[in-house]
Amino acid sequence: MKKQEGPHSAERFIQLQQQILHYRSELSRMQKLVSDAENQVKKEIIRNQYLQEKLNEALHTHTEQYEKEVFQLEKKVLKLEVALEEEKRRTADIRKKMLMQEEQAKPAVIEPVFQVHSYFQASIFLPQSEDDNLSVFGDFIIKNTGNQPLQQPIICIQISPLQFGSLSGKIIMQRKMDDTKIYEDAPSNHWKHVHENWRERIRSENQYWLQPITETQINPNEDLIFSGFEISFPIPDKRPISVKGFVYAKELPKGVSSLNHLSIQ
Repeated sequence: MKKQEGPHSAERFIQLQQQILHYRSELSRMQKLVSDAENQVKKEIIRNQYLQEKLNEALHTHTEQYEKEVFQLEKKVLKLEVALEEEKRRTADIRKKMLMQEEQAKPAVIEPVFQVHSYFQASIFLPQSEDDNLSVFGDFIIKNTGNQPLQQPIICIQISPLQFGSLSGKIIMQRKMDDTKIYEDAPSNHWKHVHENWRERIRSENQYWLQPITETQINPNEDLIFSGFEISFPIPDKRPISVKGFVYAKELPKGVSSLNHLSIQ
């Protein structure tokens, strides 16, 4: 399920972007200072070399004055080198902070989750006499609880014991599986059989494989409902009656059983 971002997340994102712009500006300024300091150091080194040469030339004249100037220049060069190292350190710190802010500003990678929950919501009407049927009326609700759409949803309603009870509802009883005219005229909330031999499956396994006529996918947090179905049990039976549901999709080929099932003892 895709996590919804609130207003605080958006404000935090804007703050991170502003901090990154600030660090980039500060980094550019520091890099210029470093470049200027390096040039100044080079100039002072050249000047120092020049004075050393002059000192050698005038070894016996004004020696004391040249030595003072050399000392002052060496001291100045040392200060510039210390300042240069400090600026390089600050530049490295700013670059590190900027990289950290950029990492925090990157959108989180959301892993795809294909997940579905389904359940029965039904009422059971017991027979009032031996001639009455036992009936179950209800809805089978499917909810996409993942963060990705589910394509080509299919449901399977299984009734046990075998050859006992029948399902009816908003199901198109088509003669041919490719009878598109019937589908075009049918309401949008109707369903159709999945398999060509659907009658044989009902007789042999008591399984109803159905798919919606118009809904080809279920989006995250959306519901798909097989509504208003009826299961009729015409003959009183002492065996337990069970109705189970399963949901399939292109992304869930193995199927997912419903959270509950209908059981009549």
